[in-house]
Amino acid sequence: MSNKKGAADTTTSIMNTNEVKVVDIHNNNPRVRPGFNTQGTINLDEFDKLVKSSGLVPIKFKSCTFSHFEFLDLHTVDLDDENFANLGIRNEFDANDRIDGLEVSFSQRGFVITEWPPSRDSNGAWLGGRGRASAAINNDERWLPTAVYSREDTSLKNTLTNAFIENLDDLPNSPATYEDIVNGGVHLINLGELEPTVADIDSWLRDLQVELHFKTGQITKMRDKIIEVSTRDESLILRKATKDWHSWIKRNLELRKKDYVLVNASLASCDTYIQRVWCETILPAIIKGTDPVDIIFYTSLYRPPEAREALSKSITKLNQLYAMSYELVKSQLAAAGLNLDGLLKATGKSIGDAEKPFNIIGACPQIADSHDLESDSLVSVAKY
Repeated sequence: MSNKKGAADTTTSIMNTNEVKVVDIHNNNPRVRPGFNTQGTINLDEFDKLVKSSGLVPIKFKSCTFSHFEFLDLHTVDLDDENFANLGIRNEFDANDRIDGLEVSFSQRGFVITEWPPSRDSNGAWLGGRGRASAAINNDERWLPTAVYSREDTSLKNTLTNAFIENLDDLPNSPATYEDIVNGGVHLINLGELEPTVADIDSWLRDLQVELHFKTGQITKMRDKIIEVSTRDESLILRKATKDWHSWIKRNLELRKKDYVLVNASLASCDTYIQRVWCETILPAIIKGTDPVDIIFYTSLYRPPEAREALSKSITKLNQLYAMSYELVKSQLAAAGLNLDGLLKATGKSIGDAEKPFNIIGACPQIADSHDLESDSLVSVAKY
C-alpha cells in the first residue's frame, strides 16, 4: 500500500459517486412511510391492529362504510379545490391558531396513530381531517395516513353532514361551533339540498347528533337562526386566514408578499386598516419613488352585503386620504407662492387615476354565488 497521503490501495475498487443511487427503504412496503418530522415510521398495519383490538374505533359517517387505510401523497392535494376549502363547514377566521397548534403537535409528537386519521371516500372526496392535512402540508410532510370509506350518498348535503360529524367528534381538532353549523345549514338551503322548514332542519341536526354537544335551547335557536338567515337570500363567504390568502396569491398569481399589500375589507376597522396602509406603505413608496403600490383586498366578514359595503368603504377612505394629501401639498406650495393647479395646467399635465400612488388590482374570490371560488384570478372590485 502506498504511504502517500490520500493514495488508494491498488487492490481497492474506487466508487464512482455519479453512479450512487439513494434508495428509499420505505418504497418496498407501500404500507410504511417516514414519520412526521422524521420521527420513526408510520405503519398502516399498526392502524389495522388497533381497529381489530378496538383500540381505535372508526368514525361512523352517514351513508359510509369504513374500507381500509392508505397513504395520501400530499403533493397531489389541490388546496383550491372547493371540497378541501371547508365552505359551509368551517367559517372561523382565526384558523391560524387551530392550524398552528396542529403544526406544532406534528413537529413535537409526530403523527399519533391512536387518533383516527383524516378521512376520505374512495373517490378522494374529503369527509374529515382537512385541518390536519393543511398542517401537514405546511410542515412540508409528504405522506398522510388516511381512512378510506365506501360511500353510498355523494351529495353535498352528505359531505357537509359528515364533516360536521367528524368536527363534533373527540378528535385532535377544534369542535364545530354554533356559527359553523348555522352557516352549514344556510349553505345547504341556498344550494337546494335542505328545505328551510322546521322538520327538515331538525332532521338534519339529528343526523349531526348535535344533542351530544349542545343544549336543547341552543339547538332550537340554531334551527331558527338557519331559517332566519336563509330567508335573506345570502351566499356564504369563503373565509381564510391571512397567511392562507398570501399562499393563494403566491400559488395563483405568482406574486411575492413584497410585491403587494393585502388589506382586510372590514366595517369595524376600515379606517384603521386603510390609514395604516397609507402611512406605512404608500407614503414611504412615494418618498422612495417605488409607487404605485399594488393593493389586494379580502374580507373577514361573514355576509356578502357587509363585505361589499366594507370594500366600498375601504376604497372611498383610500381615495379620501389621497385627496387630503393632494390638498396638503397644494396648501404648502401656496404658502411658498406657488399654485399647484396652475403649474399642472401650464405643463399640460393632470392628476388622474393613472397617477395615483396606489393600484387596486382586485379582491380575493370569496362570495360563493358570485365568485368562482376555484378560480386562479382576482375579482374586479367593480364586479365584487
